[in-house]
Amino acid sequence: MYVIAVVGAGGKTTRIKRLTDQYVRQGKRVLVTTTTHMYQEPGMILNGKLEDIRHQLDKQNYCICGMPTKETKFGPLPEEIYEQACRLADIVLVEADGSRHMPIKFPADNEPVIPCNVNEIQVVMGLHAIGQPFAKVSHRLELVKKCLDVSDTDLVSRSQIEKLWQEGYEKPLHKKYPGVKIIFCPADFEKTDTAIPKSIFS
Repeated sequence: MYVIAVVGAGGKTTRIKRLTDQYVRQGKRVLVTTTTHMYQEPGMILNGKLEDIRHQLDKQNYCICGMPTKETKFGPLPEEIYEQACRLADIVLVEADGSRHMPIKFPADNEPVIPCNVNEIQVVMGLHAIGQPFAKVSHRLELVKKCLDVSDTDLVSRSQIEKLWQEGYEKPLHKKYPGVKIIFCPADFEKTDTAIPKSIFS
């Protein structure tokens, strides 16, 4: 079992979809869930029943699961069920942050929500924010502005996105989770969206 938490801003779900396809094609059993909220997908397991999760993994080598919250979203599994479900999979992909569809972010003190059994943290930021005003593309705008010393109308650059990852994620996460692999995954939607096959999450 290897647990990957996907955090950051625009592109987390896309990243998880691509990783799911990659690992399923390798013959791995993949569990997809969240510590925060994700949008519901067709065929997912929302009842918290371990046997249903096991059955879906046996049937198609991946299972998206959680507990119902809002009409179109789902939240985390109960801790005990999560721990047991993890043992059924080779790879566990956890969406562990929120950004309200914004491509860049600086996390609040209580973010991201990393699972206790994490092995790797992947931090996503959307490169389509480059050239856009910060006020248009930032989640936690005031924290972004404070980190970078910018205004609402300043335009985003690649180096500023990298600084958000370093100051908001890499440094604090390395300190809090020593020994956990932490990588930056800039998301270029023009390249990544077309790489997601319709067979998964469709």
